[in-house]
Amino acid sequence: MKYWVGAGGLALILTVAGCGTQDVATEQEPEEVAVEEETTEAVDQPEAETETEDSKGGDSHDDEGTAVDPYDYFLEDGSTARFEGYGNEFAEFTLRTDYMEANHVATYEDNGGTVGLKVFRLHDDRIELVKQEGEFYEDFEASFEELQALEVISTYLEFPIEQDQEIGDATVVETGASLETPYRNFEDVFVLEQEEEGSINRNYFVEGFGEVKREFRANPDDPEEFWITSTLASIELAEKKK
Repeated sequence: MKYWVGAGGLALILTVAGCGTQDVATEQEPEEVAVEEETTEAVDQPEAETETEDSKGGDSHDDEGTAVDPYDYFLEDGSTARFEGYGNEFAEFTLRTDYMEANHVATYEDNGGTVGLKVFRLHDDRIELVKQEGEFYEDFEASFEELQALEVISTYLEFPIEQDQEIGDATVVETGASLETPYRNFEDVFVLEQEEEGSINRNYFVEGFGEVKREFRANPDDPEEFWITSTLASIELAEKKK
């Protein structure tokens, strides 16, 4: 107790002396103890820093790439892409992309002979084709309720994408591929292949763009038969409204 008085300083001694009673000194002790406890709490900070590091560790888990944004497999809203075509007069086409309500995306494919409409429904783990119509020359319009009422035709993509994964009638035959196109060179391309009545369809996808190339061969056993190909050549973005 003598050490406590010495540490408290002369001011405390004068205060006690002025009052002349032991009760006053007793009343001062809890305040000094409280100050010492607050100092201890202020110094004890490492636990809070540890919690901050833990929370950062949680953020790094999100950076592993496990979460997929299904919109990354479509071009930007309002954009129009041109695909160069070889092997068939209708292999060249333009593709216009339109984002709709209720996580739906519509595409309009114009090959010079006709315009085909496709409407897709987007989920966290998959993309579904819910409407497909040829000879469609107007913009498709539908309310939120009408879009939700569209029935699923087939699964377009399913995430995560893995080698040998089956998606509907197609199989992922290649992942992490490189692809040269007139638009640009792509990495991390995956290829979906579908066999139907002896013919083969291949579709090449890139995250951030969607489909960038497609191939078709009617008779795969004929080595002299060329693939009919459509390859991304350019993208025209819609003008942003001010």
